[in-house]
Order: sequence, then C-alpha cells, then structure tokens
Amino acid sequence: MIPSARPAFSAAAIIAVAATIGVGASSLWADPVSAEAAQWSDDLWTAALSGDRPAVESLLQRTPSAGISPGAREAYDNRLEQWRGNRAEDRRATEARIAEAWIEIRESLEDTDAQVKEDADAQAEENADESTRLIEAMRLLAEIQELSGDMGAPLDEPQVQALLSELRTHVDQWKAEGDLLPAQEGVFHLKAVHEDAGRPDAHAKLTTELEELSAQLMLLRRYAFPSFHSMFIEHAQRRGETPRTEYSPRLVDRWQEEVSGVDIEMALTALDLAEAEHVERVDLQTILNGGLDAVEDLAEAPGLHATFEGLADEAALAAFQAALDRVQAQLSVPGATVDARVLLDEILSANETSVNLPEQVVLREFVDGATDELDRFSDVIWPFDYEQFQRQMEGEFVGVGIQIQENELGEVKVVSPLEGKPAFFAGVQPDDIVVEVDGQSTAGWTVHDAVRHITGPRHTTVVLGLQREGEDDLVHVPIVRDIIRMPTVKGWSKALTPEGGEEKWEWFVDPDQRIGYIKLTGFDKKTYLDIRRALARMRATGPLNGLVLDLRHNPGGLLDQAAHICNLWVPEGTIVTGEDRNGERTFAMSAYPTRCFLAGTPTAVLVNQGSASASEIVAGCLQAHDAAVIVGDRSFGKGSVQTVHGVGPDASIKVTSQYYRLPSEDGITPGRLVHRRPGGDDWGVVPDLTVEMSLDDIEDAHRLRARAEAAASSLPWARERAAEDEEAHGPADINRLLTDGFDPQLELALLMLQATALAETAPTPMEALHLAERAQGIPPASP
Repeated sequence: MIPSARPAFSAAAIIAVAATIGVGASSLWADPVSAEAAQWSDDLWTAALSGDRPAVESLLQRTPSAGISPGAREAYDNRLEQWRGNRAEDRRATEARIAEAWIEIRESLEDTDAQVKEDADAQAEENADESTRLIEAMRLLAEIQELSGDMGAPLDEPQVQALLSELRTHVDQWKAEGDLLPAQEGVFHLKAVHEDAGRPDAHAKLTTELEELSAQLMLLRRYAFPSFHSMFIEHAQRRGETPRTEYSPRLVDRWQEEVSGVDIEMALTALDLAEAEHVERVDLQTILNGGLDAVEDLAEAPGLHATFEGLADEAALAAFQAALDRVQAQLSVPGATVDARVLLDEILSANETSVNLPEQVVLREFVDGATDELDRFSDVIWPFDYEQFQRQMEGEFVGVGIQIQENELGEVKVVSPLEGKPAFFAGVQPDDIVVEVDGQSTAGWTVHDAVRHITGPRHTTVVLGLQREGEDDLVHVPIVRDIIRMPTVKGWSKALTPEGGEEKWEWFVDPDQRIGYIKLTGFDKKTYLDIRRALARMRATGPLNGLVLDLRHNPGGLLDQAAHICNLWVPEGTIVTGEDRNGERTFAMSAYPTRCFLAGTPTAVLVNQGSASASEIVAGCLQAHDAAVIVGDRSFGKGSVQTVHGVGPDASIKVTSQYYRLPSEDGITPGRLVHRRPGGDDWGVVPDLTVEMSLDDIEDAHRLRARAEAAASSLPWARERAAEDEEAHGPADINRLLTDGFDPQLELALLMLQATALAETAPTPMEALHLAERAQGIPPASP
C-alpha cells in the first residue's frame, strides 16, 4: 500500500521508477505493519507536509503498538524521551538566558548613568570603551529577539528605547568626528535589530546609512590606506585589542593596480548592458544617478587629499562639485533623454580642469556606483579581479589546496588547508603566514598575486616559506601541485582518512533503522554523481528507509546539478522554470521517470538562512511536489540568474537577468519566486516545520562537526587540534549533535523519519514467538 500522504505521482511514473531500479512497484517502500501503524504514519506525514507542528509533536508521542517490533519501539521511545529532554532543557536555558540578557542590558544602562557623575579625566577614559559597551548591549538585544522568536516586541521596552537612543547619539557623534568604524558598527547593529521587526521604514533608512558608511570606508581603504589603518588600529585598541601596527607598504599604492586597464569604452559597454539586461528594468537615469552619487562621494570623502592632491585645493574641489551639480540637474529632468557617453565626457572634462583625479579612478567609481543601483548580485569584474573570477567559474584548478586571505596588515594568511589536499598532507596549518613562495618575498602581495605564484602546472613543486606561531625560523614546506576540487557531498561521520587517500563516510545517521544522511556544501559538476555513489553505498547493504538531506549553509552552484538532484525524488512534472524581465518563460526543466531513484523514500530536507540559489531550488521543488518535508529556518532568498557579458579583453559585467520560479503546488497558480526583491515580504523557501537554532547552538554544532572531521584525519597535528578544546567542549563525537541537543533541526527531522520507519518494522522471529506465547498465556521462560 502507498500511504496517501506520500507523493501521489502517476502509476506510469511509479512503474517507470520501479523498472529503472529493477524492483516491483510494491517494493519501492515497505508497507506499514498494521492498520494502526499505517494510519499513524500517514497522519504524521500529512501533518508535517501541511506545516502543522503541534500535530506533528503530538503524533510523535502517540506511538502505536499493533504489529510493531517491541525492540524497535523501545529504541524509538528512548529517542523520543531524549528529544523531550533536550527540548525541555532548551526551553529552560532559553528562558534563563533571556532573563539574564535583560539584566545585563539594564546594568549597561545603569553604568552609563553612573559615568555621568565621574570627573572629566575618568569620563574621557571611559569614553574609549563606549562603542564596546553599546555594541555588547546591542548583541544582547539581538539575542533576546532571536531566543524569544519576537523581533518587534523587545524594541518597545523602555530600556531598549533608551539603548537605541543612546547608540544613535553616539553614531551621529562618531560620524561628525570622522570616526567611521565605530559608526559603521553601530549602524550595522541598529539595522540588524530592526530587520523583520515590523518597522520597514526604519530598516530601509538604516540600510541606506550603512551602505553610505561602508562606501566611505571602502574609499579610504582603497585610496588612503594609511588613514584607514590608523583608524583600524585606534578602533581595535578601544576594544581592548592589541593589533600589530606594521603593514605592507605596497598597500599604499595598490589602488593603481585596482584601476589599471579601466577605460571609457569598457565603462560605457557595462552601462549599456546593465540597462538592457537587468531583470527589474532599472532605467538609465537611475543607473547614471548611482554613478554620479559615487563620484560625489569620492570627491567629498575625508582623508583622500594625501593621495589626490587636487582634492586639497578648495577652489578646484568647489568647481568640480559645481560641475557634478549641473550634471545632476540634467538627470533630474523628468523624461529627459540621457546619453551616457555625453554625461561621462562632461564629468571627465570637469575633472580634468579641476581636481584632476586619475581618469581610471573616476570611471571605476562611477560604474561601480551605477551597478549598485541594480542589485547586490550584479557587478563589474574589472581587469584586477578578472583572473580570480575565471578560476572561480571553472570550479576546478591546479594548485596546492589552501584557503588564503589578506589580513588587516596586508599579509597572506592561511585560513585553512583543504582536507585531503596536497597542502594538508604537507603540513600547512591554519593561521600560517605565507612569507615566501619559491624564495620570493610576498611583502606587498595581494591574494591574487599569491594565487598566481602558488598555482602552476600539475605535478610540479612549489615551496612555501611559512611564519608560524611558536617557530623562530621560517618553516619551508615543499608541495606538489595537483588538481584541486572540494567535495560537495558529505555523510554523517568520517572514517579515519589514510594519508593521500580518499575520504570515507558513514552514510547512516541511524544504522539500526537505516536512515541515511547527506550534507551538500555546494553544487559543482560532480555533485549529482557523488550523490548517486553515496546512495549506492547505502543501498548496497539493505534498504534505505529514510533520508536527511542537509542543505544548510549551502550557497548554491550549478543549476543543472540541482535539477538532476530534484529528479531523484520527483519522477514527473516541472522542476524549475526561469523568466525574464518581460515575465516570459526563458527555460523549463522537467523531471523524467527514468532518472528518479528515490520516489516515495521518506525524506526531510534541512534549510536555514545560509541556504541559497541551487539549494533553494532543490528544497522548493521537493516541497512543491510534496516529495519531502522541509525543516529549519527560512532560506536566504537568492533565486536569480546572473548572465556574464564581456566588456573588454579582461573584464566582464555580471547582470541579474532572470528569476527562478518554483513549480506550481496545485498545477494552476504560478509557482513561487524565491528571490528576495526590494521591499518584498515573501521570499526564500519557508519550511514546513520551522525550528529555530540559537547562535550558541549554531556555533556549537559547527565547532563539533569541524572537530569530528579533524579527529578522523591521518595527520597528528590535525588530530591534536581537534582534541585541544575537549576539556572545554567535550569529546569530538558527531553523535553529540543529537544526544546533547546541539542541533534541534536535525533532531526533529530524524525523529519523524524514525517514526515512519518504526511503522514499517515488524517483530523479529524471536519477538513474534514471544508475542504469540504471551497471547496464549504462556509465561516467559526463566533465564
């Protein structure tokens, strides 16, 4: 029998699926062992698919007994009791933490009142800590909002009103004094607590203010690095940190490399494509206004006169600003015909006769400001960034397998060696500073420079000179380059990885009930095949009675891979469609029965705010087809297609040109757009069952998973790092995500699948014998 709550695909599709995997249609899933178990399982799945969490939780605790294995039921009851205990502890800890956070906020405000009475010297010293105190109070407020599940109500409390008012006063003061870093941090936290709090106007205003502050800081960092660095040092010291004060001198003039190759034809081509291709039909006047605002910000930004002497000439600056005002007036005329070339020529001519900024600087800032008017996913890839962009698009390259970044001092720092890659086995460690590459100093190098020198032909050797904490001399590490690909498919727990060997995973989160677990970290060209291999390994030893598909913190990837993965569960119908700026369908991807291997397999998909793009297509498609229950938090809301167009020999523009549309849930009304559009209140994939996780739980779960994976490494230093904080955080056992309640989203998803599997678990022969003897009144045998 097929429970009605499971996907009601056509008989032809089911037969085709059965033929594909070589079984009869009745063998695609096991039958419930009794009418009572069938009804319970059916009611549970129906409640989950309809998003009725109270009904789900009630049904989970009303376990049937007829026909079910006593041993399996006892195991389920133990898991149920564990879930109850974890949730009760969560509620207790949440209530206690909310009360504690309110006390800390009140104490913070009381400290402020006491400080007013202090003498001037003490007050001046205390002012240095104002940003730290206020930001900590704002973090407490955000924690209260998150834990209470109510973003709006806490903002109405008198002590919160006082806190917001005080921070607003300090932000205005910091801005007036040119102290941009604490001002940016303050506005960031003000914006965060107003998000989804029922105050859209305040949130929109703070968003604009944050964008303006971030733009000013970006200009300082790019064109006046010494001033930016001094500001950074001062801000860090105010927070009680002791940052290093030296930095690479090359950072002072690196802006010249960042604008190198930019020309007016490149800029005009980018502007033309932005107007012609963007899905929201942003008009040319709006686009050009954004560019003009960016040039005005450049002219008015404090601290740039040391780099651009013309900005220090008040008369020249006034003349340039007057010329920009005239251009602004032209753009403000309703219905005016605008010519981008004429406008840019006028700006460049005014610049040349006044402040005389480098033309490439003006062009880059103008076009960056113009594309900011489109959306956050549309931008220009300038020649400086082009090579790195090409590498990212390829997804697979020859290198050593390390993630690097530029720290605040301009050093090339190792974020992490990639597990199982050449640098990992060679002994490169997190936080190493790359000081040399093949004997050449990295002083002043950008990340792009480091990538160019570290990568090279396959099977050749590169020697990294690393500065490592605790080592007096450089650590020289020879590494043989190889093809680098980050696996995107992970299982539940990792087996010990032999040096140079392939990662091996345990795929069952519940081996007894044969419930599998697959975590996808992205969608590259091998993701679908890797999932197929994982499924084959699970099914090689028996049936697959349920599956958790974890898409949390998955930023997306290739659309075709997402479609193939959807087809594993969905045997027929639409997977996803695209539509352009005219609302016309641009493509449609459909399911094929011969590619469906999981139809009817009870599946729970986990999503959160970090699930985006291709992740949302998979979760949204399975939800629309009732092929899986979606558990977690609302997803990110990135359902758009970016088209890349060349604008020069080594430059491109990436423009949002289409939106993805999910399948219709009833076959009549249009499917949902998952993209979060400006001012919209409907976006992303909304879970069937919303289960929130605290920031502490997210951090604990992430740390535990990383430590558990590191503990399976073949390298002693990696295992040592995993064990370093065992005293503080407990054993690096991945099962603690469930037993210790760190992951309530996974815990609820798994319990539902265990309940479904329980309904299909008949007594073992020995249990059946004992049940028959009991029914006949035969006493159990003495031990």
